[in-house]
Amino acid sequence: MTRFTSRLLWICATGFVVWSAVFAVAMVSQLADAADRLHAGAGQPVFWSLLGLLTATVLVPTLWLLRLPAALRFPAEGDQAAITEYQQRLRAHLARSSHLAGQPLNSDEEVMHALARLRDAAEVETRRTAASVLASTALLQNGKLDGLVVLVSQIQLVWRIARIYGLRPSLQQMSYLYSNVGACVLIASSLDDVDFAELTAPIVQSATPAAVGSIPGLGGMGNLLTNSLASGAANAFLTLRVGLIADAYCAPQQAPERQAVKQGATRRAAQMLGSIVKDCGTQITQAVYGRIKSSVVHTAQAAADSVMQAGRSVGSATQSAVHATTQSLSQAAAQVRDSTTSVTQRLQQSIKPKDKP
Repeated sequence: MTRFTSRLLWICATGFVVWSAVFAVAMVSQLADAADRLHAGAGQPVFWSLLGLLTATVLVPTLWLLRLPAALRFPAEGDQAAITEYQQRLRAHLARSSHLAGQPLNSDEEVMHALARLRDAAEVETRRTAASVLASTALLQNGKLDGLVVLVSQIQLVWRIARIYGLRPSLQQMSYLYSNVGACVLIASSLDDVDFAELTAPIVQSATPAAVGSIPGLGGMGNLLTNSLASGAANAFLTLRVGLIADAYCAPQQAPERQAVKQGATRRAAQMLGSIVKDCGTQITQAVYGRIKSSVVHTAQAAADSVMQAGRSVGSATQSAVHATTQSLSQAAAQVRDSTTSVTQRLQQSIKPKDKP
């Protein structure tokens, strides 16, 4: 690669990072406008608060990242003195790692085992962040918020991986990494316009219980959940890819070729995605349908209580009506009896024989 081409790529990557920052500010502005519509006067405080929080969340890890030493690179073959110096520096660096406390570093095999432990720790962190992004973006279902979640999560992921190795990528590699983060933000903010249900259905459906589809009336909810998990799975895949690229640039090894790193990260991210979607998707599905079940049970119980209360009210009203009717009939019977007695007495008086002279 010529010097002119390198500078051109550097300028393009820097311009893309700046454009991503402008896009992030635009997303914050839209969220502030939404807050202002909900409550008049809240737009300005929300805008500056979110902008300050976003700036601190991006700049602080970046500054800490720049303070780390550059990643160690294996020297060219044949330079035995450089190889010996590299091995000594590598052992000294690994001995200072908090992740390798008590790890012996005397032989080459022990050094390779220590590097494997660091690689496993970086992969665990990458999986954890990808699962968090999947759950967050699947539940939020808002392109602007999804973009902010992806931006913050991936910047922090790069910093955590660099802390695990105690090394940072070169400035050129950092520009490439941050340009990938910016691209992920743009993709995450526009996923609402793309239907991923058909593309990721085989993966997402494995996380959805088969019994749900047989419940009448929940077909629409199942489709919505599938689309939400598909959107989250796409963001998780992008996060996995960024984490794997950061791992390749931070690990003390031979200088990685960008094309090989990109292809390897894409293949490895695709392999890791299935298990993450299955585990995280199962938890989300169980939580969602658990809430649905709880709501249905609560509604049915409330309806049963209402019916029972209505039945008791009807029974009480019927008993009162019967009692009132009984009293009315008793009073009517008493009046009839009194009237009959009075008539009988008058008749008896009228037919009584007259006294003789």
